[in-house]
Amino acid sequence: MEGFRDASTDLLFDLARPSRHDVALDYGCGVGMTALALAAEVDQVQAVDDQPEVLDEGRRLSAEVQAGAIDFLLADLTALPFADGAFSLVVCKDAVHRLADPVAALTEMGRVTSRGGRVVVLDTVVDGVTDDALNDLERLRDPGHRGFRTANRLEAIAEEAGLEVAELRLDRRTVDLGYWLQAAGVPAQTADVVRGRLREMSPALQERLDLAFADDLVSFSYDVAGLRLELA
Repeated sequence: MEGFRDASTDLLFDLARPSRHDVALDYGCGVGMTALALAAEVDQVQAVDDQPEVLDEGRRLSAEVQAGAIDFLLADLTALPFADGAFSLVVCKDAVHRLADPVAALTEMGRVTSRGGRVVVLDTVVDGVTDDALNDLERLRDPGHRGFRTANRLEAIAEEAGLEVAELRLDRRTVDLGYWLQAAGVPAQTADVVRGRLREMSPALQERLDLAFADDLVSFSYDVAGLRLELA
């Protein structure tokens, strides 16, 4: 569904190349924005998460737009209730940084992917300049955050899970701070802390993040990695 796609979803779609023949899994789906975007492109979408409240919101959104090809399911993300090779396409967008054991998670994604299918992972990545700062900001924004990694570390995790990296692409994502905080339901007091941290950043870090202040508006940018993975 076109209304649920954005620049980051476009990167995922470019790597996934979904088709009407695909049976897809949205892993760690959250409220299901990726599943909703996929629904118009594939035969069927299963959307799984381990947080019941986000699945309830996903079901509400799906019903609102009459996306009939999506099933939302509460599941243990390290022991999915699907047979081996059940999906030709597995996608995981902006969720790896919240996983306690990403190797186990990617191993499970690989298990439910059919031979000749693909796993596509998209997540924020850091470098030596942005590592501490972006992880600090994300922990304030999302208490479930465990850690952003470098693109090289994401590749290594995939390989440890028995998957081959067929393609890796880096992209740049720019966000409006107000929207970024509001989307995560950040309390006003915490939002003020985040704004203070941004203003206290060194000039070198502000430059690396393309940090911009204009009256009450604040924006910044960070790197995103997209990986197309295949069974080894």
